[in-house]
Amino acid sequence: MLIKRILLSMLLACGLGNNAFSQVTGTITVQGDAAKFYPVTFYDGGWDNNVATTLEIGRSYIHKVDGDWWGSVIAKFRFHTTNGGHGSNFIDADIRQKKGVSGLLLIAGWTDVTSLNGDHKIIIWLRGATPYVYKSDYAVNPAVYDGVVNSDTYQETNGYAYTYKTEIDAYNPSGMTYANSAYFNGGEVNYFGGSIGVGTTAPGPYKLAVEGTIGARKIKVTQVTPWADFVFEPDYQLPSLYEVEKYITANKHLPDVPSAAEVEKEGLDVGEMNKILLQKVEEQTLYLIDLKKELEKQQALIDQLMKMVNQPQEIKK
Repeated sequence: MLIKRILLSMLLACGLGNNAFSQVTGTITVQGDAAKFYPVTFYDGGWDNNVATTLEIGRSYIHKVDGDWWGSVIAKFRFHTTNGGHGSNFIDADIRQKKGVSGLLLIAGWTDVTSLNGDHKIIIWLRGATPYVYKSDYAVNPAVYDGVVNSDTYQETNGYAYTYKTEIDAYNPSGMTYANSAYFNGGEVNYFGGSIGVGTTAPGPYKLAVEGTIGARKIKVTQVTPWADFVFEPDYQLPSLYEVEKYITANKHLPDVPSAAEVEKEGLDVGEMNKILLQKVEEQTLYLIDLKKELEKQQALIDQLMKMVNQPQEIKK
């Protein structure tokens, strides 16, 4: 009797009791069209145990079924559903995908479908005509909505109807994505090898692309050469004001300054534009200096003429 009690205690300690941890594995096959991504629901088995559920989905072979060449994916989801608004909900994903011969990836997106119910479910959209292996630390009870076993639409309890997708969602890169804010509290360097998009998933040729307004206390541009002080070199050919006027009349902008059409098409290089503006200020300064010298000459001539005009009157006196 004592031995039985000891064994029972050991089993409970290992997490084999009611609502306890137990790892599950299995294979699911999403049928339907290979060009579509179908909703597959997964149960949040960790919710009642007050922990997040971890789910892994994988397909190592790019041609898991002979001849399909659909692609490969290794994905890990850690999630906690809201279940009618209890909060602390999130879906974090770490996804590595490789396109197959069709040029499509295997996971299109995901969402929590429990904002208006207590169903403990999320949806992950998986590409059709493809088998997947999954593993989880809790029961996830996958259900496929591909138009074969079930309809191709999942009806959320008290909520929306979700059907297949034909494109990858914008938040779904091949990498890590988190549902909430991220804080890096260490004082060391944080390195990003690729491009960074803020508010955009298409940074283009830029290392940092921001769709919106940037606020900063200070910005330093270090690659503007040569600086505009060449205007003050003795060999600088300052264009005449007549030439500047002629250029403005023909082109509707200052010489060396990009036109409105160029800025609209190519954008504005802040460092280069500041150099150009300084160049124009320095040129205007030279024009003012020349103008002052000319005015001084004119004033000297005026003073001389006034002296000549007033001289006969002085003689008459």
